[in-house]
Amino acid sequence: MSRVLTLLLGPLVLLGSVQAARAQVPSVPHPAGVLSWPAPGAPLKVQPLQAPKDFRKKRIYLDAGHGYRGNRGNSSVTCEDEADFTLRVAEELARRLEATGRFRVRLSHKAGQDVAYRARIADAEAWKADAFVSLHSDARGMATWWEGAPGRQCLRQDATPGFSVLWADDTSEPMKVRRVTLARALARNMAQAGFLPYDGVDYVNLYAGDPEHPGVFVDRHEQGQRIMMLRRPKVPSVIIETHHALDFEEAARWKEARTLESFSAAVAQGLVDALAAPTSPAPPVATTGVAAQK
Repeated sequence: MSRVLTLLLGPLVLLGSVQAARAQVPSVPHPAGVLSWPAPGAPLKVQPLQAPKDFRKKRIYLDAGHGYRGNRGNSSVTCEDEADFTLRVAEELARRLEATGRFRVRLSHKAGQDVAYRARIADAEAWKADAFVSLHSDARGMATWWEGAPGRQCLRQDATPGFSVLWADDTSEPMKVRRVTLARALARNMAQAGFLPYDGVDYVNLYAGDPEHPGVFVDRHEQGQRIMMLRRPKVPSVIIETHHALDFEEAARWKEARTLESFSAAVAQGLVDALAAPTSPAPPVATTGVAAQK
């Protein structure tokens, strides 16, 4: 999503001195000598999918975020539009989910199609989807301009990498449980694969963090301003902010085949875990006051 806080005083103007200083610090390994995400070479796991014997094939509606009537989303550290990124990842994820034999997948739109957001939700509901997953990349904090592509100025901020999974709790209890179960299962499997959960440090009053489930955030916008893709679907719905698009190392990792392979495996297992789980009794939906500024 495109919610970078910037004070645009001109090209190459420093917008956040602390973040700019952090951007110059090289990645360092963990004490054990293992690099941590998103450092180049930091390992990612690809776990084989495990599903209960009675797990029936599920219908997954994949929404490639943005891409409607000029809404291209954020522009990454290398000037890639979010809408292009999400469509590329959604197509790859759909292919890999279908290949497991456990899912049927429908994409909200293809390249060049102009599909309204409400129409995407209606399509998912008419198709009787078991889950609605909207893919996005995030853009956080104060950033600096740099030449991220030949002859093009892009925003860069290397201080806050990581993924987040967003959900909304303004619904009845059965659906609330299904939403939070899906969000937690996806975040848990992404973290286990080696992706870094975002800690919400730049988030202010718009989302609240889940204290027991890193990377999970519940929508805390003012009523009437909450995210449509989270609150409107009548099927369990989440947004996955795959990474911080202004972080150079993290954006580079999301161009790697291994990243897409690991992400797809984590999402597949998260979907199985959530959709095979009983919906009662309801798990606690406690959240902290840590908020998200996006």
